[in-house]
Amino acid sequence: MPSQLTIPHARGFVRSLNVLLKFARLYGLEHSRSDTQFTSTWQELQEAVGTAGEAGLLLGASGSQLLLDGVPLESTHAERSFAEFLSAAGVASISFTSSVERDEFANLVRVFMDSGSRAGTLSERLEQHFGKNRTSGIRVNEIRFVAEDAAFADARIAAQLTAKTLGVDADRIQDWFRSPEKMIQLIAAAEGAHRGAVVGTTDPGTRVGGGTGGVFGAGSAQAAPLEEADLQGLLRLLAQFGEATHGKNPQQLDPASWQHKIGSLPQNAQLTLRQTLATVVAQSPAAKVDEAMLLKLAEDLAIRFALDRFQRGEVRVNAVRQLLDRMGHELETLRKLLRSREDKMATAGLSVESHADVLDLQFWAAVPESGKRSVLTSSDAWCIPPRNVQQYVEELLARGESEAAGNVLLQYACCVRNKDAEARKKAAIGLSQLAELYSKAASQRLQGALAQIGEQMGVEQDAELQTLLSAAFVRLSQESASRRYFGAMQQALDSLAGLEKSRPSWVHSLRPRIGVESRVPEFIEEVLTSETMPEGLLGVLTRVPQIAGEHLAIRLARSGRRSEREKIVQMAQAVGTACIRHLAEILRSENPAKAASVVGLLSRLDPRGIEDLLAPRLRDGGRGFHDAVVRQISIAGAPERGQLLVNSLEIFDGTVLPLALDEIGMCGDANTAPKLLRLAEGEILPEGPAYLRVKAIEALGRMRAPAAAGHLRRFVEARRTFGWAFPEEIRTAAAQALMKLDPEWMRTFLPQSGLDRKLLALAPLDPILERDVVRHRRYRRIRLPRNVPAVITSARGKYGSAISVLSLEGGLLTGDLQIAVGTEAALKISSGFRSINLQAVVRFVRSHQAGFETVGMGLEDRTKLRRLLVSLGSTELDAAEQACPTP
Repeated sequence: MPSQLTIPHARGFVRSLNVLLKFARLYGLEHSRSDTQFTSTWQELQEAVGTAGEAGLLLGASGSQLLLDGVPLESTHAERSFAEFLSAAGVASISFTSSVERDEFANLVRVFMDSGSRAGTLSERLEQHFGKNRTSGIRVNEIRFVAEDAAFADARIAAQLTAKTLGVDADRIQDWFRSPEKMIQLIAAAEGAHRGAVVGTTDPGTRVGGGTGGVFGAGSAQAAPLEEADLQGLLRLLAQFGEATHGKNPQQLDPASWQHKIGSLPQNAQLTLRQTLATVVAQSPAAKVDEAMLLKLAEDLAIRFALDRFQRGEVRVNAVRQLLDRMGHELETLRKLLRSREDKMATAGLSVESHADVLDLQFWAAVPESGKRSVLTSSDAWCIPPRNVQQYVEELLARGESEAAGNVLLQYACCVRNKDAEARKKAAIGLSQLAELYSKAASQRLQGALAQIGEQMGVEQDAELQTLLSAAFVRLSQESASRRYFGAMQQALDSLAGLEKSRPSWVHSLRPRIGVESRVPEFIEEVLTSETMPEGLLGVLTRVPQIAGEHLAIRLARSGRRSEREKIVQMAQAVGTACIRHLAEILRSENPAKAASVVGLLSRLDPRGIEDLLAPRLRDGGRGFHDAVVRQISIAGAPERGQLLVNSLEIFDGTVLPLALDEIGMCGDANTAPKLLRLAEGEILPEGPAYLRVKAIEALGRMRAPAAAGHLRRFVEARRTFGWAFPEEIRTAAAQALMKLDPEWMRTFLPQSGLDRKLLALAPLDPILERDVVRHRRYRRIRLPRNVPAVITSARGKYGSAISVLSLEGGLLTGDLQIAVGTEAALKISSGFRSINLQAVVRFVRSHQAGFETVGMGLEDRTKLRRLLVSLGSTELDAAEQACPTP
């Protein structure tokens, strides 16, 4: 190690030499400024060599770090640039002995000064003037291999370096072995004793002549490439050294013994160790050789050896892992020395990676960019662990190279079709782990990846690989569905369709797992809330027509807006005939509840075919089925719905007929008028309640059927001896219809009709076509100024309640009601001395509220209900009354 007296003189000499070389190259050595600087530099060299003693001064360069006898010197930017200049020139070190002469020093300056000449490269000129066969006070040592200086004999250099290193600290062996600088010199001493080499420092990445390469390649004629066995011996030596220092047993740290062990290593192994230690010293001068550093050194050696062999093509990428694993076994001893720390990490819940994983990560980090891309875009991409693939792809994305990232992921997916089973296995496992990355970074490649897996699934015979391929296929499909990549979802479904014939049971288990069919309701909702149809969605729906048809039918039944309903119908029409056939089969063969759920959508898709299917199901179904069918048809809003309903009047349950008649009237189909007239006359359903005749008359008025005017006039003006021929409610309903069909006649007849204009004002409502609603209000609702008491009686019991909202169609009950939706009940409304009785069906139930719909009542009760509504809601009806024709 340099003494405290040597360092100041050496630092001054280094700075002066740097300036001298610059002046000489600028002005020439004969220039006055160069001459003055030369004299000053020569004097400083003599002082530095004089304080160094007989061993002389050894100036080395490692990268951007200057070293004096292996010890880094603190330096400024100028010294760092000087070190880089020496390294670039292929100079590892320059040895100045006490016998150096002025002419020799001047000759050294001239060699550097002529670096631009054509008389060979700088390394060749240095070899010519200061090579190993030259007797000189200056020795220039090249990178990679430094020949023995003739001024030093083997025994003397070993003795000098050992004594120089130990110095006054010979009794402190433990601290000495902790110093990387002294370790370097111990190695140099071993080289001198066993190989005849001198100390030199090198940049681990530099070849002879300033070239760049791995530390394990042949840098000169004397240095052969390091073999795996040699490296394992070196790693084993580091492990032994770690055990010795860890045990703190001075007997195990005998310098002579370790000098012998190091000297017994192959020459390249010694050189490699020294270069690695020099790099550590250059990067961290205060570093200590402890267990952690030894492990780091050993790992770096293993990684750089694997990288060097990989770059030279001696080891394929699929064998790198095995190579690192073999190296890792040699490191196990060093890792055990740190086991207590790792055990604490494991106890704290932190994961500790295996040595093979650690080496693999470090190897991948050391691979250059071109090497990474070359491997990942080749058929060997499966060899790269998924986390390394992810790291590289994320780096590409961060640089904006999304196309390159996508190509890497697609090539990785193609590895599932590799001929080698092990390759297919690793690729399938990797795809499962990288599924999220595919969905985020390469959505456009998801379709291709799924296609590759699907094709391999069709031909794979190995049971284990079938399981792994299924898992990868499911993960990528799920990511496609969750992120709405409809093109990739189509590919997944197409791949399953291709497997359907050869492996139906496999497909049956995969379909529910990929998550497409279960997300169809979500897709439908997104269409309804967006202005445009997502690209590719219809393609997905057409590939699952049965599931799509069922969910579309269910969603249509919950539609509240006409625009929403029409979007659903358009989607169902785009799905095509497969959807229609499936819905028709459900109506034909499924249970009543499920059959009723598809009637609405089927009435829009196939209005002619549904009638033949519906009639036999209606004959076998009960009131609940009939009620659901009518409500479904009403919501669907098919133009043919009026004809469909009127043809089934004789089949419908009596409690459902009022709802069906209202819908027939609201649809406005005048072709249904003849049958409605026959019902109003009592020719159809003669045994049915008169309430249905009122409903038929109101429907004729809503649809504005001109042919019905003459029949309706007869209901209004026909008389008997002592009064009118028809009940007041029928006459009122007919008069309200005539106000729409023949207002002039009604204006003339109204004064002598005996009908109350206020009662006529409470007329059935017409649909407001500009409103974006599915179900239009049938009658005006009156919010009562005071609650009207009512009693509701069902099969479950009798409940007292009150009515807060009421109309001719139904109302809202309040109170503690224990009643279910769909319950048929009798309702008694208190009104003066006589109550109003009606039959109702509960349509909805909320907290202490229930909505009911009127399905039957006597004509007198309906007249009383009309009068009650007029009396309680007279203010609201004033505007309606003004619309009645006046005489």
